[in-house]
Amino acid sequence: MLENFHLAAIIKQGAQTRMLQIPLHQALQDSLTADWQSQYEAFVDQIDEIDFNVGYQPEEHERFCLADYELPDWLAKENSQTIANLDTINENEASLDSIRGTVAFARNDQGAELVLFQNFTPSQVIRPSKSLFLEAGTYKSIKRPGLTLGDRLSAVYQRAECKLLFHKFRAVNTFLPLSDFYKEASEQEIREILNHKLLEAEDANALATSANQWFRKRFTMLKDSGVLDRFSAKDIQSRSKGYDVSIQILKGKIVFPSDKLVAKKLLQFLNEELFRGAITKTLYETNSKRQTDK
Repeated sequence: MLENFHLAAIIKQGAQTRMLQIPLHQALQDSLTADWQSQYEAFVDQIDEIDFNVGYQPEEHERFCLADYELPDWLAKENSQTIANLDTINENEASLDSIRGTVAFARNDQGAELVLFQNFTPSQVIRPSKSLFLEAGTYKSIKRPGLTLGDRLSAVYQRAECKLLFHKFRAVNTFLPLSDFYKEASEQEIREILNHKLLEAEDANALATSANQWFRKRFTMLKDSGVLDRFSAKDIQSRSKGYDVSIQILKGKIVFPSDKLVAKKLLQFLNEELFRGAITKTLYETNSKRQTDK
């Protein structure tokens, strides 16, 4: 059974990521300990650990494994003993819409520290006056917002081995930085991506031959995301409003610019690496510590 179980929310606001403790009543803590123990066993028992390969979709019994994974600074020093010292989510309700994941800290039967992750989406915030609960034969709402937790883990970090196990890259990359582990697209792969039926490259050859490491990884991310297969050029253009990215369409295709700065912004948008701060509306790059140019 997991011991010393504590729960926290991963908050992303602008370029800053931090955690807020989710304080629990003892009875709920005991119940969640048992529930997350079952989720942990389902996630790690009788599985095959495989090396991360961005182009491979793991089977249900497989988990990607990153050995010697270094946790980000906002998480690296926390454990089941320190997490209770964090600020609490109930004192920071304005941060609820910025939750990107929930994380549990606990120890296993051998006393080893574990970090367990679940994805979190805005739909999991329970809103007052929009949620109804049956009580004594009538439905009532809540006075303050609440949270709904998932029923399966997204990732597990075994601290003693510095090992991260996960199933879906894009899901985990929303709260843990994983893009550095993407392989770099070759010149030929870049040309193939730029030759997609939804793209019209101004100079595919120049982009392929001069692409640096950053561009090579982002082209791989774009190919893996399937965005170009699931949305039309018009859909993508309409969703670009407010992101300081100019998307030009020619004969039903997105014009991929030859200018490196403009191409970079387009790749960031297509890979969902741009977002606006919830309060200031400032445009940021995800997984970075710097503000974008505008």
